Amino acid sequence: MGNSQNQNHWFKHLKGIKILLTLLFFLFSFSRSMACTVFVLTDGKKTYFFNNEDFTNTKTRIWFVPKGKGHFGCAYVGFDDGEGQGGLNTKGLAFDWVTVDGDSYTVDPNYVPDKKLIKLNKNTSQWMLERCKTVKEAINFYQTYSEPAFARTTLFIADKSGNSVVIGSKNGKLYFDTTSKSRGSGYGETTFQKLHKTENVPTISEGSEILRQCAVAGSGGTKYSNSYNLHTGEIEFYNFANPRENTKFSLSDELKKGAHYYETSKITAQINQSVVPLTLNMNRHILTMYQPLKNQEHKITAKIQYLFSEVTSGKLKYDDLSDSFTNDLKKSEENIKAIYGRFGNLKSLELIYKAKVQNSTDYSYIMKFENVSILWQFLFNDQHKIYDFNTLSIVWK
Repeated sequence: MGNSQNQNHWFKHLKGIKILLTLLFFLFSFSRSMACTVFVLTDGKKTYFFNNEDFTNTKTRIWFVPKGKGHFGCAYVGFDDGEGQGGLNTKGLAFDWVTVDGDSYTVDPNYVPDKKLIKLNKNTSQWMLERCKTVKEAINFYQTYSEPAFARTTLFIADKSGNSVVIGSKNGKLYFDTTSKSRGSGYGETTFQKLHKTENVPTISEGSEILRQCAVAGSGGTKYSNSYNLHTGEIEFYNFANPRENTKFSLSDELKKGAHYYETSKITAQINQSVVPLTLNMNRHILTMYQPLKNQEHKITAKIQYLFSEVTSGKLKYDDLSDSFTNDLKKSEENIKAIYGRFGNLKSLELIYKAKVQNSTDYSYIMKFENVSILWQFLFNDQHKIYDFNTLSIVWK
């Protein structure tokens, strides 16, 4: 877990229903990438992995998880929900998810994982990255473990040898499209094919120029552009408007600093400052590998249990909410009913984090319903009323 003194400084104070509805909308569909470009440049001796992450969320992150028992050290890129959209490990394996309407890799909405495949909670690509060293091992991983998202998106993986694979589904079956040559996927695939010179020795400068020409403007456009040197572990983020603000750093050096994260738009400044501990939802597999607090604050827990006592009927109990928050929630009561009705009965809740936040207290719980598990942050005021709650992580069963 992150340092309790710094943790809540990095939680943005948003009205609970707004962030809840927004996050659930995106997590229902999983597909975050709206027009991403991913490609690899390789000649077998040098291998570079490039990515433009295109989406509406401007709160972008890179975070670092040092190695531990049974897992490699990794860096993940993504958003403030703690879901790794891409990443790199210390063995030179990298991945990124790609979803684009009209992509050359067909998405199969009827795909259902084989029942023989083992189910994993949450983002399987993070499990894969911390366990696998090569594309071959990654393929074996996805021939063993279930990922329902392949019905709606594709996964691009490459290793330092230059081997790469695109994994998706077609006609109800998984496919593994492998090659040892340079190749691209996603929105900028056509541009990549036009600009990449197969006879050239691959270089970072060639790749960054292709990324620049594939960048998308607008609210749903490119939110960060980055590359990995799969042999050295160097990571670079690009500011195409001001190349002087391009930032390069080493995965191994960052992992030596311990678990921490940067906001990708502020890396140039933050990389020279004190490290910022991970937010709760950036911790490894937080919904399954958490440690409950010894003091479970039974009075507070009872209030939260009461709040969700009629959740299966799509209702909240407002007695323990502040007046202003109650009014906010009642304005969205129909949306609340539509969402909460899908949760099922509340089976358990465990307090995993507590901290004072100015004139209030943050209580963060793992809540397990019949159909979903949620990491939820509840903010209580001095009158012991809930004045906000934020969804930090969620997984549907």
